[in-house]
Amino acid sequence: MRTLLSILTLGVALMCMSSVQAEVYNIIDFGAVGDGVTMNTIAIQKAIDTAHADGGGMVEVPHGTFLSGSIFLKSYVTLHLAQNAVLKASEKPEDYTPVDFCPQNRAFAGDFVKGSHFIIAVEQKNVKICGEGTINGSGEHFLKDPESNRLLPKQKVPWRPGQMVFFCECENVTVEDVLLTNSPYWTSFFHGCVGVRIDGVRIRNRRDAANADGIDIDCCRNVRISNCDIDTCDDCITLRASTEPLKVKRPCENVVVTNCILSSACQAVRVGVGDGLIRNAVFSNLVIHNTNVGLNFHSSYSPMSLGTTIKNIRFQNITMDTETAFHMTYGHAASDRTISDVYFCDISGTARRTSFLLGKPGQTLKNIHFRDVILEMDGEQVKVENVENLDVQNCSFINMN
Repeated sequence: MRTLLSILTLGVALMCMSSVQAEVYNIIDFGAVGDGVTMNTIAIQKAIDTAHADGGGMVEVPHGTFLSGSIFLKSYVTLHLAQNAVLKASEKPEDYTPVDFCPQNRAFAGDFVKGSHFIIAVEQKNVKICGEGTINGSGEHFLKDPESNRLLPKQKVPWRPGQMVFFCECENVTVEDVLLTNSPYWTSFFHGCVGVRIDGVRIRNRRDAANADGIDIDCCRNVRISNCDIDTCDDCITLRASTEPLKVKRPCENVVVTNCILSSACQAVRVGVGDGLIRNAVFSNLVIHNTNVGLNFHSSYSPMSLGTTIKNIRFQNITMDTETAFHMTYGHAASDRTISDVYFCDISGTARRTSFLLGKPGQTLKNIHFRDVILEMDGEQVKVENVENLDVQNCSFINMN
């Protein structure tokens, strides 16, 4: 029998879901208890599986703190977190997926992280997370030294799960309005997906939490990120092209990021890393503040990686307060990788350190455009090496000293 709460949330269900569904599946009806102590993995998964088997619906997480291990989302299911609802990740490794739970999964050994995740969708369609509630990854538990209560360097962390929210090779994915916080690693990872919409999401992680990226878009097509507010330790938003583990190899392409507030101890936006192609992206109407590097291009960080080809990326209407405004380099990329056709337009703000545009002999940066860029900068303002067709129009780099 459905609870009264299930009936009352039906109206919310109809507004939250992308298509009208008549059924709401409240996790309490499946045995979940929101006391912050009871382990609810089985109950929550049963609600999701039942909604999926019935052809789709909304799984409701009501007011309360619901502790859980790894959860698998299914096609045509919306996970809705009500106001004051908290879905909290277990602190026990045995409550998470093994590394080999799907063939596309990878753990990055250099980050000293396991290939486990909290909320997972693999090869699903029309999947959604929404609502005014919170997803809490219990990151501080995994990263803290229990004796000193300080965060450990990642090399000394005994065990921590990987990406908190993990979508892989899915179609039509939506994440909206929720608060994602306290992630032990990357907060949300979208790998090989087609049709991704992220809107109104807030991300809050400690500024000293290792590798706590905000939103990582990897080999995805047709992506829209809008109205998000991200404050984190590592990259706020990244575009990547790691094709190797995917069943269907595709570029990272057709991406729009707009109307976002970004703050990071590392980089606000990073483009690069992987072995494929990143192309056709627009970043507009961004406020970047209290950040190390504003806009970063890096084809390859490791000699083990071939690097990405990056082309046709545009940044426009951006204000920033950063240590470094721009950083663009090939790193260890193979000689056939290129970075070209990048546009920086209508950008203003401050930067306290030198910016870099660093090509290589025989591997130049090509067609880099600066228009209507006004920045207050310290010292040597922009260091340029091996750039072919650097177009600078109506720009002013003012020395603050």
